Amino acid sequence: MKFPESLKGQKTLVLGGGISGNSALNLLITIGADPILCDRNPPSSNSISYLSDSTEPNSLPQISLIIKSPGILPDHPILLFAKEKGIPVFSEIDLGNNFFHGRMIGITGTDGKSTTTALTAHLLKKDFPDLKEGGNLGIPFTSFCKEPISLAVLELSSYQLDDSSPLRLNTSVFLNLAPDHLERHKTMENYFRAKLKIADLQNKNHSLIVSQKIKDRILNSEKFQCKLLTFGRIPEADAFLDENSLKIRTAKFEYDLSQFFLPGTHNRENLAASILAAEAIGGKPESIQDQIPLFKGLPHRFQIAGEKNGFSFINDSKSTNLHSMLAGMSTWKKREETCLILGGRPKKEDPKPLYDFLIQGIGCVILIGEGRQVWEEDIGKLIGEKLFAVESLKDAFAILEEGKTKLPENSGETFQIHLKNGTQISSVVFSPACASFDQYKNFEERGNHFLSLVESFLKNIQ
Repeated sequence: MKFPESLKGQKTLVLGGGISGNSALNLLITIGADPILCDRNPPSSNSISYLSDSTEPNSLPQISLIIKSPGILPDHPILLFAKEKGIPVFSEIDLGNNFFHGRMIGITGTDGKSTTTALTAHLLKKDFPDLKEGGNLGIPFTSFCKEPISLAVLELSSYQLDDSSPLRLNTSVFLNLAPDHLERHKTMENYFRAKLKIADLQNKNHSLIVSQKIKDRILNSEKFQCKLLTFGRIPEADAFLDENSLKIRTAKFEYDLSQFFLPGTHNRENLAASILAAEAIGGKPESIQDQIPLFKGLPHRFQIAGEKNGFSFINDSKSTNLHSMLAGMSTWKKREETCLILGGRPKKEDPKPLYDFLIQGIGCVILIGEGRQVWEEDIGKLIGEKLFAVESLKDAFAILEEGKTKLPENSGETFQIHLKNGTQISSVVFSPACASFDQYKNFEERGNHFLSLVESFLKNIQ
């Protein structure tokens, strides 16, 4: 479906507020459209036309098109009405793409897409100093799409891609695929199809960067003319990660990873994908190499939240599914001395990988939120008294506080934590493996709450 050449004066319904919806609304106002916000919450300004999202579709005013926020489900009554009446529906990304004149890199995958988006933008900053990064990463595309910049690096979720027309990106990255969001996509095939919309498969000038598993799936099911580039630990990969020498080799350069800050094979594979994307869009290998040691990661993704005399707190609130949590924890040492805080609203996933991980050894698990209803019984059978089940993060810290022992000044350490089950722990990792919506607006709010609790926990320790 082709986007209209002009929206000036056109009555446009923005279905769903939030960050992307409000950004789309502001752009429509600036270009002279006649937008209406349709959301459960009214806007802060009385000057904006507003309808509740529970409005009967038949009572809607005559509208030219709908801009849909990614969180709105496809079976929303207004969307069903639009389909019946032939009213065009576009995404916020479609809207931004209509006004953007620079080049674009799009990045998707079940896990690692935020880190890889930020990392790709970071690697290119020397060669494209005016670039902007955004999309699902937190900065809506429509908030900067009219700026005269040369390059946009966008994180694109399956929801955003599913809603969008062909985006015709210059370079795209499809990192990985694991069960997630099946409450919306229903099947893994549907989920794969949504993700694959990031690729401009029939464009010979388009570069699609994928893992070997994604490549195999494409080769078995798709006809394509684009450049298909792979990253990984297979020597034949276009970006070969050599874990022994800590090098990534491409056709253009051999990159040194010895000063790369982020731990773990999964992060080095993300870096390989980012390097290929940066090279494909025109980044100079020497500039990319210079940037590698300077990247320090993202907030809420295996972020050091606090340290004291060898005791550490890790904030991995961005872990919203099991695949993400297990990827992060695969690099973690001293698991027998680790308190893992899990929980929130579990996704529709097979829990077996979680149970297999816990059987290998863990100091303790504190299970919070709605996760208790789904996992408590089975985890209890596996690890017994090493499991604590409580309502909230605050309750989890009460358990830690109860086990805290202050040590004499000449002991070399300031405190230890001995839990009721007798376990002494040296680290706390908050990696929920769940959505945050049972108790928080988003994973950022959840992560910030964890950070504040860590600060309070440590402040009285000299």
